[in-house]
Amino acid sequence: MNKIYSLQILRAFAAWLVVYHHYMQLFHNFESKTLIGSVMSTRGSFGVDLFFILSGLVMYLVSQNTGITATSFFVKRISRVAPAYWFYTSILIVLLFIFPKEFGFTSFNGESLIKSYFLVPSQNPSGIGLFPVLTVGWTLILEMAFYTILAISIGIAKKYSIIICSSLVIFLSLFFPEGNLYSTVLGGSQICQFLFGFAIGFYFRSDIFKRINNLFPSYMQVSVLLIVSLIMLSGILGFGLIHKTIAASCIVLSCILLESRISYSNWLAKFLIRSGDYSYSIYLSHVLVLGVLLHFSGNDFSMFQEVGILLTLTVIIHYISSLSYKYIENGSIPRILNRIFIPQKTANKKINKDT
Repeated sequence: MNKIYSLQILRAFAAWLVVYHHYMQLFHNFESKTLIGSVMSTRGSFGVDLFFILSGLVMYLVSQNTGITATSFFVKRISRVAPAYWFYTSILIVLLFIFPKEFGFTSFNGESLIKSYFLVPSQNPSGIGLFPVLTVGWTLILEMAFYTILAISIGIAKKYSIIICSSLVIFLSLFFPEGNLYSTVLGGSQICQFLFGFAIGFYFRSDIFKRINNLFPSYMQVSVLLIVSLIMLSGILGFGLIHKTIAASCIVLSCILLESRISYSNWLAKFLIRSGDYSYSIYLSHVLVLGVLLHFSGNDFSMFQEVGILLTLTVIIHYISSLSYKYIENGSIPRILNRIFIPQKTANKKINKDT
């Protein structure tokens, strides 16, 4: 599957939205008098919704690969998610002892730590709720639950895996028993966001997409989609899960429509695409960088000093994530897992490793 570069850029945008959202949380407790600060405080978490829609879309495209099997799909998901997550969870455990005040929002005991490493939902001992030690890992619990359902669906009947997976996700979200360990994951509505990504993928690969593009120019479609997104994000109609899901879906579809109209040869586009490659490591590492930076800088500074802190934060996270992408995400552990569990013939099939 060839990369869709506009979606890589959107992935970078989503990751940095979450970074600055958590900056506002840790440094300012979501209290800001500036417009940008207010937007990041109230809308920065929208980056997660973008991630889920993008993930659903990419999983649809990956599942259509002729060489994919349930085993190869699931192993590639684990080798993609686990190594970097384990690495940053381990680093955070060390930082908890060095900077207990700055990382006081999270904690662990023996049971919660084991569950955190295996992405099993558990109460964080700090009292913040169902969060692993590396708190941003709550999204990975949802991701892995979805990947597991899709892998099972591929194993049952690859040709109908999307229909089976969608049916299972909807059924579980409606009827999963309350009080169960996974009730907040499988019994919640947020896992259904992946299905909107499925729908976009199906539409993107269908003849309907081509026909509509022949009838209406892409700029007209994008204009309508972005207007809908702005209305959803404005809060005029409310700002619940459905509003964020519609907005994220419209933005993702807009990027697909703009793909052929964007030049990716300039330095800025190349930089943003690389940032999209690094987005997973950006997402995992930023909480650690924020806590350490808070320890050394404090949160009592002038506006000009804050600009410097934000620039420093951005540069550090970008540099760390670039190394993480090279040596952890694409390091020896993913290659070993793929070599052990995926037959060589399947492994040689061209499946986008960044999905």
